[in-house]
Amino acid sequence: MIPDRVMRKIERCLALSKSANSHEAGIALRQAQALMAQYGVRQEDLALSDFDEACVLSRSGITPPRYLEYLAQLINRSFGTVSLYSARRDWSSSGRLKASGCYKFVGPRDACRVAGYAYEVLQRQLLRDRRAFMNTLSTRLKRETKRRRGDAFAEAWVAGAQQIVTPVAMTPDRQALAERYLERRYGNLQVLEARGHQPLKRHDQRAVTAGYRAGSAARLSAGVDATHREALTQGSIQ
Repeated sequence: MIPDRVMRKIERCLALSKSANSHEAGIALRQAQALMAQYGVRQEDLALSDFDEACVLSRSGITPPRYLEYLAQLINRSFGTVSLYSARRDWSSSGRLKASGCYKFVGPRDACRVAGYAYEVLQRQLLRDRRAFMNTLSTRLKRETKRRRGDAFAEAWVAGAQQIVTPVAMTPDRQALAERYLERRYGNLQVLEARGHQPLKRHDQRAVTAGYRAGSAARLSAGVDATHREALTQGSIQ
């Protein structure tokens, strides 16, 4: 494992190597090359040093519902990140075993932070709108029916929310680096099987229509799209 202080020093030297002062730039470049040779640092290591992850808490327990996975994938397409769901069980203060989880967004440091923020904002609106819709359902409905319609509403909500963010194509280089980061940090990851719902019935269509309409009205703060564009530009991989 290459010490963080070494990586930071190499990064500073490489930054100085772009100086307009050719003498200063030459010295900085030679120092960077010497450190890279001494510690076996490769270009991939330098690129990965800019990668980080942002964790957004979820109350979904061990297995998240499919609509939250859809939302995570929407964020990935919009901010050029990849994500994974991490869950664990802990003992609560009352002595009960409680499950908690979070979505982790991985990518260049600035991009993953903005992606995490965007997911948190949209998740809050999605869950709020889903609760409001559930409250409009007849109390005579079975619990199973309510849950199915609530999930259908939420999945359609994510589809409607696509129009408020601008997709960013992840380059093959960035995709490869993200996979390498995950491999180094977590080893072999299991494929997430999100919790789905039973097939929809004819009367469930109202939930789909309402969900799409509500998702279309979702909002991020005014500066998020501009901020993430700037972050992706600054953290772009050549």
